[in-house]
Amino acid sequence: MAGPRLQALPKAGVMGDLTMTRKHRLRLALVSLAVLLLIVATSASCQTVRYTKMLGKRYVYLGDVARYYGMAFIQGRKTCELRSRYSRIIFTFDKKPITLNGVKLNLLNAPVRKGADSLISEHDFLLFIDPILRRNAIPKKKITTVMLDPGHGKKDTGAIGSRSKEKDIVLQIARRLRTRLLRAGYKVVMTRNRDVFLSLKERTDLCRRIKPDIFISIHCNSAASKTARGLETYCLTPAGESSFASNKPQAAKELGNVTDKANARLAYEVQKNVLATTGANDRGVKHARFFVLKNIQCPGVLIETGFISNLSEERLLISPAYQEKIAAGIANAIAAFKCASERK
Repeated sequence: MAGPRLQALPKAGVMGDLTMTRKHRLRLALVSLAVLLLIVATSASCQTVRYTKMLGKRYVYLGDVARYYGMAFIQGRKTCELRSRYSRIIFTFDKKPITLNGVKLNLLNAPVRKGADSLISEHDFLLFIDPILRRNAIPKKKITTVMLDPGHGKKDTGAIGSRSKEKDIVLQIARRLRTRLLRAGYKVVMTRNRDVFLSLKERTDLCRRIKPDIFISIHCNSAASKTARGLETYCLTPAGESSFASNKPQAAKELGNVTDKANARLAYEVQKNVLATTGANDRGVKHARFFVLKNIQCPGVLIETGFISNLSEERLLISPAYQEKIAAGIANAIAAFKCASERK
């Protein structure tokens, strides 16, 4: 499928009637030409997605998006849905969280309803949803080398639980993941393989020097509320947009924004596959400008594997069996991303 072609309002033009003024011997040729033009126009129309400017940004019409993907468009009073045999997306007007094939995604901008029309921002369509639904949206590239980045280390303990430290848990998960990836034939580089301190700059400098095909930063979460739980995966916020925890957009483009589309696809695959292996609470795919994401030049994500501040989730995170489930999910995600990236 070719990429979407955006077209500003007013509505896309409709082909005018063909007037046959030729002699009888040309009529058959003209009819054939008209049929051919109609086929081409219909094909082009399916790839055209209209947009309009509102709230200082460009928004695209979800009805057009549905037609582009060949999906049914179902609009309700508070929600709308795009549905096909293979995918289902549920939007709630004026709320950023959506579900795509059962996985929670946090959009950059809330969907809006304008009269009888439903719209989402152009960036949410082109840089978030399209790379997930359409593998040709991400650059074709062989995936052979993976860099694993267990967060923190040595004097930087990361979050501290009742009987564990983040730096130790994430290193154990990374080692288990490395074993799985090596067995699958990948080359694996770790920013640290022991309890040592590395600055964020040292981690990203290493990534730029090694030039891996994928970068995975592994962390544990923590919160003041002891009931907070679940899994979340971050990819870099596109230029001109606000991060999940901020209302301040940043116009400047970061180094990591060169792989925005691949970042989104990788984050979705990680969230989806780790949810599948662990059964964790789904906190969704989110955007942030973390140092390790904005200063690398390959597709990268940061996964928060669970809350060390939650006693029951901490027990899971220190369990070798649960660490293996997390590692298996990330390995499956990398395999799925590799399949999409290599067009297999």
